[in-house]
Amino acid sequence: MLVTKPRFRRNNDQRRGMAAVELAAVLPMILFLTMASIDFSRVVYALVTLQNCARNGALYEFNTAAGFGSQYTSLSTAVAADAGNLSLTATATSPGLASNNYVTVTVSCEFNLITLSPNQGNPGIPGSITITQKATMPYPNSTSAVY
Repeated sequence: MLVTKPRFRRNNDQRRGMAAVELAAVLPMILFLTMASIDFSRVVYALVTLQNCARNGALYEFNTAAGFGSQYTSLSTAVAADAGNLSLTATATSPGLASNNYVTVTVSCEFNLITLSPNQGNPGIPGSITITQKATMPYPNSTSAVY
């Protein structure tokens, strides 16, 4: 009995490198999307951290105005309590008028991106962004009004 090679085998030999060519064409886009999603996750994490820091600062300002004790010694230490490795800038705005009875703490941070940084060959795209979060808390009229 004579065994012959099937005719369709020759077609597979011609398509052998097709998967490698497709991978070479798609891999840079997949890597870029992966790095961009990691950057997006880092920015969202920094936003949540900054919101917590602003809330700590607003609570510190409220407790200071109400005459309650605080575990922090200043606004900057209250804000930096949850900051981790972020370098923050905090400002507090106290009420100036009786109608504006709120204290606002603004926290900002310069955040460096890793995917779209200019040293990666992306000219014109900033390598860092400034993230800002605010927290507002009612300012007590007197210590007797605070329970």
